[in-house]
Amino acid sequence: MADVERYSKRLVELRRLDDYSGGSSVYPLVAEEVTDLSRAANHGTYSDAVARSLLSILAELYQFASWVAFDSGRIERSKRLAQAASAAANQAGNRTLASTALSELSYITASSGKPKESVSMAQASLANAPKEVLPAVEVVLADRLAWAFARTGDARGVDYALGLSNRAHDRREIKRVAEPDTVYWINRDESKIMAGRCWAELRRPERSLPVLESLTVPYDDSHAREVSLYQRWLAGSYMDSGDLDRAVHAADRALELSRGTSSKRLNSMLDGMLMDFEPHKKEQKVRQLLGTWAM
Repeated sequence: MADVERYSKRLVELRRLDDYSGGSSVYPLVAEEVTDLSRAANHGTYSDAVARSLLSILAELYQFASWVAFDSGRIERSKRLAQAASAAANQAGNRTLASTALSELSYITASSGKPKESVSMAQASLANAPKEVLPAVEVVLADRLAWAFARTGDARGVDYALGLSNRAHDRREIKRVAEPDTVYWINRDESKIMAGRCWAELRRPERSLPVLESLTVPYDDSHAREVSLYQRWLAGSYMDSGDLDRAVHAADRALELSRGTSSKRLNSMLDGMLMDFEPHKKEQKVRQLLGTWAM
């Protein structure tokens, strides 16, 4: 069990490293950890109790590896790892962890060029979750369902999923309980950012901007990837609302922050953002933005 606890502590450290660095730099470290832990699981000797704990931490590691693979641009690898995480969690009898792994697969699928199946995956993750699932976990599942609906153009579905998320937050605040490190990052501001992202994705600036503009982003610039992503969604919403001045300002901020990250996912999104500015390049401020940042 001491070995399992050591792997668990290492995973906590790697999650925090990803916050500050990004998937491309963290992925090799996580891949090495996956190899080591898989070898221990396949060739070690242990009791049934240790086996269950070992499978759970292996599922957590697979799930985190899926995330950093996704962030580093290894999309197919990230999907396989998410599936492996769900399978390992189910073998360990940990339905909560299996549900969050499946919701991660839905998020990766929703963020791809073929998001159609992401809604059914996200709905399945909620259906698989135990009835007594922690509110923080339900928030994550609901937020990812909202993103799947947004990516498939379903505004009514987004409203429904965001409602689930808000009610779960309410229950979380009424009764504070110990929560797994897998959901350490979730809070109301994160969910509001997701809500703003969903309405921005649906090109509804009248709904995205009031949410995004009202937020105090729950990170400083040391979390460059997250703040850059936030500014990217602001830029898109400002552009859709016709406010090019603010759109350019937010875009420039997003691009400047991206210099401090190693996230291919972020870089790809910012490349797409710059392409969205192309129809407006007759404007001097837009030409300046494109001239400074276009690759």
